[in-house]
Formats: sequence, C-alpha cells, structure tokens
Amino acid sequence: MSRAQLTSTVEQNTGGAVAPFLAGKNFCINGGMDIWQRGTSFSGAGVYTSDRWYSGNANTTYAQETSVVPTGIRYAMKITTSTTGVAPTIWQAVETANAIQFAGQTVTLSFYARSTDAVAALIRLDYSTTSDNAVTGSYTSIGASTPATTSTGYTRVSAQFAVPSNALTLRLIIGAGANLSNGGSFYITGIQLEAGSVATPFSRAGGTFQGELALCQRYYWRGISGASYGFLNGAGFSYTSSNAQISVTYPVTMRAIPSSVDYSSLVVQDSAAGIFSLSSITLDASVTNTIGASFAGTTSGMTTNRFLRLLGSGSTAYIGFSADL
Repeated sequence: MSRAQLTSTVEQNTGGAVAPFLAGKNFCINGGMDIWQRGTSFSGAGVYTSDRWYSGNANTTYAQETSVVPTGIRYAMKITTSTTGVAPTIWQAVETANAIQFAGQTVTLSFYARSTDAVAALIRLDYSTTSDNAVTGSYTSIGASTPATTSTGYTRVSAQFAVPSNALTLRLIIGAGANLSNGGSFYITGIQLEAGSVATPFSRAGGTFQGELALCQRYYWRGISGASYGFLNGAGFSYTSSNAQISVTYPVTMRAIPSSVDYSSLVVQDSAAGIFSLSSITLDASVTNTIGASFAGTTSGMTTNRFLRLLGSGSTAYIGFSADL
C-alpha cells in the first residue's frame, strides 16, 4: 500500500487527516538528537557531537538539551558561543546509498529552532558528484535559506531545494543564519530531509528509538562498560606476556570498515582472573571488517596462551569504532 493510499484509508476510518509519521521518509539520521554515543557536551570545530552531526565552529559548545525542547520531542542540541561574531552550524553528510534517491528531485529540509538572540535559521543543502564524499569534502551549494526564528519558543522552519541529477552525496548545513552575541545560544532539533516540496510532520529516520540507534551504529559504535570491570563485547588470547589479541563483534553491520578506534581505560582479564591494563591498541587491518574488529593490545605481566575477555576499568570506560563520513 502506498503512503497516499495508507493516509487516505486512515482518513476514511477516522474521519480526518493524520500526520504521516512514517519510518523511512526522513533521510536525516538522528534528526531528533536522540543518540549521543560519544558524550553529551563538545567544543570546537571539526568534531562529531550528537551522532552523525559534525561541528562547524570554533569558540562554540554543542550540548544535549533536555529542558528547552519542542512539544513531543525529547532532545535538542544547544549550541552556545563564547565570543561575539559566530554564526554556529552543524553538518551531516548523506551517503550515496541514500542521496541518489533524491537526484533530480525536489527535496524539503526542515527543523525546529529557537535562539536567545532571535536570529534567523540557516538552511543550506550542498551536493557532490563524488560517491560517499566526506563531510569536509568538496561540495557545490544547491542553495540556502534564512527563515526567521524566535527567542520565546521554537519555530519550525523549512526550505525546498532542487537536487541535480548527478548528485551522489548530499550535505546538510543548518544552524544560525547570523552572528550570536557572546554567550548566545541556538537550539535545534526535529531535523528532517524528505522528498517533495512540503514539510510533513517530523519522524525519526529509523521509526523508533531502537531503529534510530541502529542507524547511528552503522556509522559509529561505542561500547561502554557501565560498571566496574563491565564487559565490552570482546574476547581473545595472550600471545606473549605483553601482547593481547582481541576480537570484537559490532551490534550492527557498519557502513564501511572502520577507519579509526577510540578508547579509554581498557583492561583484559585472563582465565586465571588476572587483570591487565591495555596501554595501547592497534587495529588489525587484515582481519577487521564491517561486522567485527580484531586488534592487538599492549600490556605487561600476562601468561601466554590464556583466554582473555575485554573489560572496562570503571563505568565510563569505552571502546568505539568509526566508519562515519
């Protein structure tokens, strides 16, 4: 049944139109700012913040917002400047697998915004003819729009763009359309990229919280200990007294083979209950793929040829794998 047929059928049964809250219509992942695997506060330009969102400005902080949010949405991003004269933005690259579905079509980009300085919102869409171009790669601007916002509540703003037929990757750039004052804040959430010339009600790309998490984990996955010596989904063996070989299975198949790994406070426990801190780890490129990773960890004092499991020393210990754009 098509989307139009489904909507029509529900209208007939209920006597009125219904909001098309459909999984899959939104091609912007984590537009509701639900997922924050890397943490909930960041600063500076060129870093990932809320999952899939890349920061665009120095002298700026990006933080999870839970109290100042639109009705019906749980989270927003609060972007605050520490100097006058910054128009903060965030970016997301839409990879080729999704972007080519918009080639030659009109699309609508929308979101909810408010600002302490009541500056206009910036809505910009770029495209690249390069497959799976990185968020900082070479793009051509399709266009930009700066609808008004308010300091007293959220305003839903939107803009339409004609995507060139040769577009292979898209980049969403959104944020404040003018400079904020020192300490000024811009709030944003409910970001949606969809086909057509009408901004329909916001839906998560994954339909549910779990679906959105799985979409985010396709680009980046972080396992967090959660407890003193919590398990981190990895196991292996000691092949020398100072080297551990560990394999980790990702919870979802990743977009591509991870290009980097980040970690904190990792330890291994051997079959005799000995605990050994890992001072460094190195991905084994010949084995690591889109379903799991293998890495060598450096430590000291182990007994060779013992079974090991990967743990975190403390509740905030973690290991993360990135295949993000």
